[in-house]
Order: sequence, then C-alpha cells, then structure tokens
Amino acid sequence: IKPGEKVLDWPTRKRIALGTSRGLEYLHEHCNPKIIHRDVKAANVLLDEEFEAVVGDFGLAKLVDVRKTDVTTQVRGTMGHIAPEYLSTGKSSERTDVFGYGIMLLELVTGQRAIDFSRLEEEDDVLLLDH
Repeated sequence: IKPGEKVLDWPTRKRIALGTSRGLEYLHEHCNPKIIHRDVKAANVLLDEEFEAVVGDFGLAKLVDVRKTDVTTQVRGTMGHIAPEYLSTGKSSERTDVFGYGIMLLELVTGQRAIDFSRLEEEDDVLLLDH
C-alpha cells in the first residue's frame, strides 16, 4: 500500500473475493464451452461503485470443450500470476485460473503485490519462459 492510498475494509475485500470467485465458477462450470481465463489478477477484475466484482479482459481466454480437462497452448499471462504447471507443460485448465485467483487473494488480504519486480537488483535473474 502506498502512502495516502485508501485501504479497503474487510467486508469490501470479502465482497471482491466472493464476486471474483462467482465469476470464475460461472466461466468454468456454467459456460458451454467452458472458458479458461488464463490471466486472473486484480487488474482484470472490474469493480462497480459498490465494489461488486466482475471478471474482465478476456484477451487471453480459451474456450475448452466440456469433455476436456485442459488445453495445450503457448504460455501467456502475467508473470507472478501464472501457475507453475502451466509454465512447465503449456497446459491450462480451471486450476490455472484458481492459481491466479489465489495470488489475487494474497494481494487483496495483504495489500501488497505478491511479486514486486521493482525490488529486483540488476544482477538478479528473472526467467521468462515461452513454449
């Protein structure tokens, strides 16, 4: 949290978390074909004036036949929010979105970014993979 920024109260954080989870549940369980978002993060959750959450930005989303459990693609997403198994196999699934949701929850609860790339020193290595 930056100095001077308003901190969200706990009921508001809970509303955002639950709204986001309902949105992901809809994409994964109620769409046919189901939708894997592949870039779940705070910046892709839109909030109305009452802090009701809506999952947005479907630029990296993939449609998956309901009979399949995953889809193999070129790895796309935001570093720090990409599930490790997606990075290593190129296979995305609902679990990929759940990982991103978990990172988003961590940030929502702590008020800090999960990974702060600005803290990296010049000599630190950042591995970016592209399959």
